[in-house]
Amino acid sequence: MLKLKRFFKDREVFLFAPIYFFLSLINLRVKLSLTPFWFQGLLSSNHRNLLIYNYANNEQSRLLQFYVPEALRHLLRLSIEHAYLLQRWLFVFLAFMLFHKYLRKWFDAQTSFAGVVFLAAIMPLSYFNHLQESAPLLMVTFLLGLWAIRENKIGFLLLVFFVGGLNNETMLALPLVYFFYHFKSWKFMELARLSGRTILVSLPLLLTVGPIRYFNRYRPHGANIWQLPYNLQGIARDFSGIASWPNFLNIHGNAYLYIFIIFNVFWVYAFIKYKDLPLFLRRAALMIPFFIIAHMLTGIIMEVRQMIPLSFIIIPMALFFLFKQEGIKV
Repeated sequence: MLKLKRFFKDREVFLFAPIYFFLSLINLRVKLSLTPFWFQGLLSSNHRNLLIYNYANNEQSRLLQFYVPEALRHLLRLSIEHAYLLQRWLFVFLAFMLFHKYLRKWFDAQTSFAGVVFLAAIMPLSYFNHLQESAPLLMVTFLLGLWAIRENKIGFLLLVFFVGGLNNETMLALPLVYFFYHFKSWKFMELARLSGRTILVSLPLLLTVGPIRYFNRYRPHGANIWQLPYNLQGIARDFSGIASWPNFLNIHGNAYLYIFIIFNVFWVYAFIKYKDLPLFLRRAALMIPFFIIAHMLTGIIMEVRQMIPLSFIIIPMALFFLFKQEGIKV
């Protein structure tokens, strides 16, 4: 209760909330303008199929993606399209607000604001004419999962893992962060105890994602399960397509390169002063190669929304290089 009172008395909440409210609105406007499927009947058709469990395996397994807008539809008497619209707007706004508070452990208000604005600026690159609406809630649960690991709030982490597991399987990357952050020794017993604790805190994920995927095991996949050769071919093709001038000017249309463009120079800035970063960020960054490899193997890498959860690691890492912080405990 005291924390809640402090939150509503926090001047920063009232200063930055309106800004993030409109930044999330601008992002929503961009998303809708790039997704004509939204209001052409396909979204409502997909939603009806999801409710009767007659849709593609991966989307069917993301339960909160369609049950949250279904609840909003009934509670607020909205159309399906507007229920999904409201879900996206609210979760992106919440992610911006939470990211600001998450950054404040390390940075002042101005630098934290810069981090959120950078996130808002890169998100439109991830918008295609796709209806992948588990992504906004994934931003919130992935960020809260990192936050709970950083602060060692195990009870809260279990709750976040449970909710996140009902929404998107990308949450399965976070137990790696827990393991790396708590790693202390290569001794067998130390590793065994840490591995056991990691499995225990991962149970809410395993008990949601596992049974849901098993239940939908016979549902067809929306694309090939094994995507590595297609991703490598796509990246090679798009690199060769911009290899000469003025073809380089067509880089905006080479979507397989978006994995490099999404964080642009932040990919480099994040690691320049790696050894000087806070322990949590150094250890969380060890998860990034596994995250990217997993998406290269099974995801369509041009759908760069898959990289957005990494923002909550890469952006603060890069901010430490961009803005020298005095007196920060690392």
